[in-house]
Amino acid sequence: MIAKKNLTVLIVDDEPDILELMEEEFKYCGYTTITAICGNDAIKILDNKKVDIVVSDYKMPNGNGMAVLSHVNKMSLRPTFFFVSGQADVSVEDALRAGAKKFFSKPFDLDELIKDIESDLATSA
Repeated sequence: MIAKKNLTVLIVDDEPDILELMEEEFKYCGYTTITAICGNDAIKILDNKKVDIVVSDYKMPNGNGMAVLSHVNKMSLRPTFFFVSGQADVSVEDALRAGAKKFFSKPFDLDELIKDIESDLATSA
């Protein structure tokens, strides 16, 4: 199995408190993290850094989560993508059909999110 410290999680959310909380928890669990406050920043990061997992809010100014997912779908080495959102203009089914592994509604259980990511990593390893 891949060591978590070798996995980079890109966390995308326009709410600073949620962004900080998720970043702290992923770091605590041993992951390397990168953060972005909007979809456009996330896309720039994806173009310039190796990212293994993306955890993205859906509704944000300056590029929403679907724009990030659409960009991920065009990448040759596609990171695993998870949505977290409190209000979305897209159905969960549409998000999953577009390529997201899972859609978590805010407020969500951060431990459950990390367990789902680790379960996905274990099955794809």
